[in-house]
Amino acid sequence: MQEYSKSELADRLVDLIVYLNRELHTGSLDEWRSLGMTIPQIKTLVVLQHKGPMRMGEIANFLGSTLSATTSIVDRLVDKQLIERDADPNDRRVVICKLTPEGVVGIDELWSIGRDRAAQVVEGMNVEEMGILVSALEMLRRILDGVNAPSSE
Repeated sequence: MQEYSKSELADRLVDLIVYLNRELHTGSLDEWRSLGMTIPQIKTLVVLQHKGPMRMGEIANFLGSTLSATTSIVDRLVDKQLIERDADPNDRRVVICKLTPEGVVGIDELWSIGRDRAAQVVEGMNVEEMGILVSALEMLRRILDGVNAPSSE
């Protein structure tokens, strides 16, 4: 087996992760379109699912967009009954956005599209290949959990 430097292996691993992410998600773009949402709307739902209820400005920061553009995105999601706005109990002037039960279902539908695509990929694997891949991905998950853990500073 050819030996690779850490740098070469890191480059190959990053390339593989990018490729797999792209292939697992772009194959389902038609299904995403059937959800009737724009990419910024989907990103907003994902942020709220991941972070929980947030102020409008916080959502804008996560999306990398202006407050007015984010308000427009949220308005459309409110119209679709996927997000609701509540007053902050500590400051009635502040609006907190959160997923509605319908929004939770909508984001679950989005994730199920990716899960279905991954299940198609797994069908083509044998038990040995699955075992190797599960071990490697569990290791990657542990490392990611460490990277994503809040720092103690």
